[in-house]
Amino acid sequence: MGDNAVRFAIVGCGGIGPTHAKAVNSVPDAKLVAVCDIIAERAQNLAREYSCDWYEDYARMLERDDIDVVNVCTPSGLHAEQGIMAANAGKHVITEKPIDIDLKKIDKLILTCERRGVKLACIFQYRFTSSARKIKQALEEGRFGRLVFGVADVRWYRKQAYYDSADWRGTWALDGGCLTNQGVHAVDLLSWFMGDIKSVEFSEIATLDHKMEAEDAGLAVLRFENGAWGLIEGSTAVYPGLPLKIEVCGTKGSAVWGGEELLYWKIEGEEEEVEAARAASTVGAADPSIASLRGHDAQIADFVAAIKENRDPFVTGREARRAVHVLSEVYRKALGYVPLGRASKR
Repeated sequence: MGDNAVRFAIVGCGGIGPTHAKAVNSVPDAKLVAVCDIIAERAQNLAREYSCDWYEDYARMLERDDIDVVNVCTPSGLHAEQGIMAANAGKHVITEKPIDIDLKKIDKLILTCERRGVKLACIFQYRFTSSARKIKQALEEGRFGRLVFGVADVRWYRKQAYYDSADWRGTWALDGGCLTNQGVHAVDLLSWFMGDIKSVEFSEIATLDHKMEAEDAGLAVLRFENGAWGLIEGSTAVYPGLPLKIEVCGTKGSAVWGGEELLYWKIEGEEEEVEAARAASTVGAADPSIASLRGHDAQIADFVAAIKENRDPFVTGREARRAVHVLSEVYRKALGYVPLGRASKR
């Protein structure tokens, strides 16, 4: 690692924070210099593991002039607020998914980063899988024909202990339910593949099996701008939990993505079947320098390259906003209003 390493800091050392620290540590030309958490022991433990400084006071950490990027790994409802603080301190910003849960706060974060001249990205690591990129390329080339259906299926399982582990989990103010927390990855991929939505035709949410404020099951029927229908299914009450799955179906081809690989692939007039498609999807990432990286590692590497090359990161703030817009409209259809970001009743 040379003197030109991009220097990272992390706010939020529980949950996903250690994953970010590991990713930064694994990427050439990236260096973790500081971490912060309101629980001192968490910050101390992570700092000790990666030989960096630790803080309880986020504003104090932001005063350092040797921090280039802040990774926001706190509860979802705090992402925009803490990202804005980082941007105003002249730092580039990466938020965990979702970029936030409140569209007004997201828009303020995007505009602040643009005004301050700093880069903004949100973690949607599934976009970096070569299998997802293969589907996206085929869609851009029109090889699936006219799109008919797009399906996002997230039938997962969480024990009650998961929601009891922190008082913000499952709240409208800071987290949302199974669609916003667990389902947002699938909604992002579905939107990336299918394009913008025109309307939410039907939506229903319920809390079936957990003591929590938000939903643990939800279903929505969408209409995309291109005329295709969409379906979102999400739950954390389905035992034992099934793999995340995205289906893209058109008049000339269909594909099924799941577990970060292609489960089905067939295009009219093309000989390539699913096994050959799987093999082809393991190579040829858009950026050869990150082709061998996966998950958060690939996205951190892309962000480092974006800074060095002065370009947009692969998943910009405006791109990340799309999934939250879809989810907000799903909740509006189900409830008549958008509960995300509203004060908890607890």
